[in-house]
Amino acid sequence: MRPTLQIQLPAATIELSMGLFVVRYRPDVVLDLAQAQRVEAARRELLPEADNPVLVLIPSTIALVDQEALVWLSSEEAMENVPARAVVVPSSIQVLRDRIRWALFRPAIPFRVFRNPQVAKSWVLDSWYEQRLGHEIDAFGPELRAEELEEE
Repeated sequence: MRPTLQIQLPAATIELSMGLFVVRYRPDVVLDLAQAQRVEAARRELLPEADNPVLVLIPSTIALVDQEALVWLSSEEAMENVPARAVVVPSSIQVLRDRIRWALFRPAIPFRVFRNPQVAKSWVLDSWYEQRLGHEIDAFGPELRAEELEEE
């Protein structure tokens, strides 16, 4: 399926397809904090009012992934108006760090690190749907149900 919207940056390609932003870093990039911030700023400029989930794909042939960039991607600043973010990394050690952090602290921010792109995509979409479904259920709150009962 073709993306709805696509932008090419020197460091990455950003696509919007079926409500999901997909950020694909190029293999020759050094993914440090500054690079992560530039790409995220470009993604936000693409659709400033969007609050869609984000899937970040880092190829296994990437030049370098700085841990500080991953930490920033999970920060409150980076997660503002992002309902969920999944990052696919080439390193099992980075995934292990995230699992330990997740097991010990259970962060409220829906951010996870994965090795498998399909698992990451499923998780990020599930997280987003859970949040949206919760809002839809809340829209039919007790006051609406009370009105329905009164009509009967």
